[in-house]
Amino acid sequence: MKVGFIFLFFYFYVNNFIYEITFTFNLTFLVNLTNNDKYDVTIIGAGLGGLLTAALLSKEGFKVLVLEKNKQIGGALQSFGIDKKLFESAVHYMGSLSEGQTLYKIFNHLGVLPQLSLRKLDEDCFDEIIIADKHYKLAQGYEVFIDQLHAYFPSSKANIESYCREVKRMCDHFSLYSLRLGSLEEKQKVIGDGYWETLSNLVENEELKNVLSGNNLLYAGTKYKTPFFLHALIQNSYIEGSWKFDAGSAQLAKLLQNCIVSNGGSVLRNIEVVSMMDKQGEIECVTDKDGNKYFSKSFVSNLHPLHTYNLIDSSLIKPITRRRILNVPHTKSCFMVNVSLKPRQIPYLNHNIYFHTISDVWYDVENIVGAKPKSITLFSYEDKLNPGFASAISILGFMDYDTVLEWQGSYRTTSFNDSRCEKYEEWKGKVSEHYIDLASQKIVGLKQAISYVDACSPLTYRDYLSSPNGSIYGVRKDVGDLVNTTFATRTKFKNLFFTGQNINIHGVLGVAITALLTAGEFINLEDLLIKINKRAD
Repeated sequence: MKVGFIFLFFYFYVNNFIYEITFTFNLTFLVNLTNNDKYDVTIIGAGLGGLLTAALLSKEGFKVLVLEKNKQIGGALQSFGIDKKLFESAVHYMGSLSEGQTLYKIFNHLGVLPQLSLRKLDEDCFDEIIIADKHYKLAQGYEVFIDQLHAYFPSSKANIESYCREVKRMCDHFSLYSLRLGSLEEKQKVIGDGYWETLSNLVENEELKNVLSGNNLLYAGTKYKTPFFLHALIQNSYIEGSWKFDAGSAQLAKLLQNCIVSNGGSVLRNIEVVSMMDKQGEIECVTDKDGNKYFSKSFVSNLHPLHTYNLIDSSLIKPITRRRILNVPHTKSCFMVNVSLKPRQIPYLNHNIYFHTISDVWYDVENIVGAKPKSITLFSYEDKLNPGFASAISILGFMDYDTVLEWQGSYRTTSFNDSRCEKYEEWKGKVSEHYIDLASQKIVGLKQAISYVDACSPLTYRDYLSSPNGSIYGVRKDVGDLVNTTFATRTKFKNLFFTGQNINIHGVLGVAITALLTAGEFINLEDLLIKINKRAD
């Protein structure tokens, strides 16, 4: 889920077995640091954006240091174990990863692609949209995508074709998504197009509009504020090629770390940055919670801009800027139930299910949602010992942060294992029951097949991702206010830059594109794109 995309997104209990597989450091790569070591670039936050930016720069010869506050690296790229089953925290599937496509080329350039264990989702159905009792399959490849939707809506083929043309046209205006240089004018021609208005001009059938919007969990937008380009970039990436990590998304984090350290960089965990020192408009160093200082020529923050500026005491950051960042809207949070299954009970599904109990697929993103959402998303994991059967299922639904305000004073990560109260655990159990009841409507025999249940709430997203109110995708784009819901990679400080999902577009592909932009602040972006495209050829 951007949910891929995403996104997003987010529970991070890591048992010792899975932790040893996915996060063990190769100590021979570590560089002994002292407070006097000077790096070319220090990156704060080892989420996907920070790791990709570091990998790109280290490959170009920059001496890079990455500082991560948690025990695990990867941010949303984290796999964890429950009942000896592997689960994803956020990245349940990705788009644009087929040969020759954008994400494929970037990973190939960094040398991580051959080592990734990947699985392509079913070509005739990467997402199954269920609205009440009606089932619709979204296929990979535009020709099949159109043909399948045409079968469901016989009188709407021209509308479906118009929709697909507009999606592709929109993507053509975002040059970096095809790894080419473009101009700002290209984007400006289309960024003002609202999603629902544009879709309504293309498609007449209300049911078809709901089907095309049925996987909106991928961007957690809103009906009348989401830009069409956000939907188009995400939808196009999955139609082009939908994939999932077959051995957990944490594998990518580890491979990016190896890329960084093999090029002379360092990735340090359990280092929480608490301040940045401004010296005449430049960041001189950052300080961790233990008082250690890290000096660098330049700095990149993978943190939310709000958290970044809270670390800096400087007159360069005007009160109006702080207020703007403080009031920026964010996408909703989620609740996720992770269900471990008994062997050979439930067939494995090589696609995702978006189940909407009512016809309004936007209900949960438009309204306040507590413990009982109207829509859920199901992700299936295959049992390696029993191919064709599921080992586990994750059930995901929107949830407003206000639902967990009672416990917001608690904090828990693997580095800070503070237990929340018994009442909270009881509440999670009751919510999990509702999610399982909904999922059981579409997965026959689910309740009888359950071996173990665990769950995460908006507090989990907040604690592990440092995301305001547990937002799964960070800043929510508003087509009517893109100035205040979009951030540049450059800041007011000469040597401080941004990267990550809050800056451009979320999801694996969106964050990768932002990493290219951030790297382009240090190296010639055109030359970098030539290298990436040439290697793919």
